[in-house]
Amino acid sequence: MLTPSLDQAPWLPDNLRSVACQTYADIEHVVVDGGSTDGSLAILAAAGGAVTWESGTDAGQADAINRAFARSTGEIIGWLNSDDAYFDRHVVTEAVAFLAAHPDVDVAYGHCVQITGEGMVIQMLWAPPFDLEVWKSCNPQMQPATFVRRRALSEPMLDDSFHFALDYELWLRLATQRRRFGRIDRILAVDRHQLGRKSATIKDVNAADLKRLQPMYDLHLGPEFDAQRTSFYRRQRLMGALLIPRVRADRVAFTPSPQFKQGLWRRQIGSRRSDWPEELR
Repeated sequence: MLTPSLDQAPWLPDNLRSVACQTYADIEHVVVDGGSTDGSLAILAAAGGAVTWESGTDAGQADAINRAFARSTGEIIGWLNSDDAYFDRHVVTEAVAFLAAHPDVDVAYGHCVQITGEGMVIQMLWAPPFDLEVWKSCNPQMQPATFVRRRALSEPMLDDSFHFALDYELWLRLATQRRRFGRIDRILAVDRHQLGRKSATIKDVNAADLKRLQPMYDLHLGPEFDAQRTSFYRRQRLMGALLIPRVRADRVAFTPSPQFKQGLWRRQIGSRRSDWPEELR
């Protein structure tokens, strides 16, 4: 598992525990920290031999992941940002079993739960079966819910000229290389929506990244594809609602909020995101 980290002490313990508690025994967790000053280093030191880590100046998230990849040795690569976590204790076991049963698949991915900084579920992020035309119009594949065989990756793993859409670029690159994608029809991870995350602070960088990606991978970003995107997001909400019964606070590998699923059904299918409280958008 590869984890880039910088000043994420409130959520780093959940990340580390969600990996350490996995039922799959042979896990190598490599954390590259960008020089945190918020107590993260003490948390990493307390993890002992369960985590291989380093801390120092880096050139951003992609650089940190590339360093972690270079230090890793595993044949199956997971990428779990320091504010994210695996959904339950059996995720890695089932991902490894899926890849063993499908030796032609290079990229395995599944569904994701988006949560707040305090661990309340915001919405279910359903992932569709792979279709490159869908991937060209939006990015339905969540990075913490993805596992990639090392054989499909080159070094460096990521293009460090991208600072927001670095995961999207990787999926598109692998797809154009005709790597096989396979969907695991279960919830694999949580994506934590907290105010310091990139999607809340550098939206302009995302726009610039997408503009660069468009000619590289023939992305369908123009207004003529708005109907296709809208159709997908509606389907994602409806299919995501079917995942809600699978979410139980007593089975997760992260720290749930006391208001764990409060308002979830309404957010999933009964309201627009623009109508949600600002901290949840």
